[in-house]
Amino acid sequence: MIYFSKPSITKKEISNVNKVLKSGILTDGFFQKKTEALIKKKINSKFIALTQSCTDALELAASLINLKPGDEVIMPSYTFTSTANAVVLRGAKPVFADINPISLNIDSNIIERLITKKTKAIFVVHYGGSCMNLDKILKIKKKYNLFIIEDTAHSFLSKYKNKFAGTIGDIGVFSFHETKNLVGGQGGAISINNKKLIKRANHILDKGTDRIDFLKNYKKQFISEKSSRFKKKYYSWVDVGSEYRASELSSALIYTQITRSDEINNLRKKIWHKYYNYLSQLNNKNIEILQNDENSKSVYHLFAFKTNTVKLAFKLRSNLQSKKIPATFHYVPLHSSSFGKRFKHGDMNITNNLWKKIIRLPIYPDLKNSELNKILRSIKSLLKKD
Repeated sequence: MIYFSKPSITKKEISNVNKVLKSGILTDGFFQKKTEALIKKKINSKFIALTQSCTDALELAASLINLKPGDEVIMPSYTFTSTANAVVLRGAKPVFADINPISLNIDSNIIERLITKKTKAIFVVHYGGSCMNLDKILKIKKKYNLFIIEDTAHSFLSKYKNKFAGTIGDIGVFSFHETKNLVGGQGGAISINNKKLIKRANHILDKGTDRIDFLKNYKKQFISEKSSRFKKKYYSWVDVGSEYRASELSSALIYTQITRSDEINNLRKKIWHKYYNYLSQLNNKNIEILQNDENSKSVYHLFAFKTNTVKLAFKLRSNLQSKKIPATFHYVPLHSSSFGKRFKHGDMNITNNLWKKIIRLPIYPDLKNSELNKILRSIKSLLKKD
């Protein structure tokens, strides 16, 4: 069986995880601080915190912008449930928008017509490994005084022109889940670019306490009453919060993966282009490859193409799976799901028309040439029969 995705783990990752285990410090330690500093410098963010997941980072973002019951947040329906759950858990309501048929990102041309007096934010999703152009959405943000949250689960280290995904809006969130390019088991991060939102971040990250103000030395793991810089000698509950911070084990994995990010993403790029070149040369009018914006530097998280009919997509996926090739579709649109039907949405013609026609193919650094060639030959053979 060919894997659909598989993390690239070397002796470097194992060595750093062993260092954590030997240190006896499994939370709030050396690798957490080192990784946050590395990401902050690498993407030029104002604030970075590692989280247990991208889902946690999204929920933290919703808290930071103070979403409340009655608020509305515009977002694509073509996304994972975590994007919407972060809003719903605050009592606010997602308003689903249609997507661009080329990039599968939210269609910036239809956002403005969905804005009401209740709209507080726009959640954008950088789909597939690329960073979408946010120029038009930034103008809308300014006009209506809205927040922009970038869901960058697919696209950590991708860039649009000279800016990294996750540093363009007010907040960006990243995923280091096992299925992503760079992994931390289940890990994530939040990038805060709006200085007004930074002050509360550490309190919310630390279960609503001001603990971080007192624990400056992770090795001590306790608060010294003699050396306290404050009148009070203890931390306390100062805000709403939860247990969002990543463990040291996840942090060690993420740190090592980021130091290898060029190696990992270049291998993915090579595989992506082999898929692209081969399928393009077939000149088959029944398929269309999803391409990257020429102004975007992709990290090649996904390779996907769409068919001209739902019937062909089903046939290709089924036949490839019978050959132990895990070709798959992607999101079931949230607006059409049993829970999502209760929320508002605009005209969803493109999303409705496209989602069943998408086919994603395996892409990961350890994918062998023999496996890749098997996938390509199988697709060619199936398309000839159609």
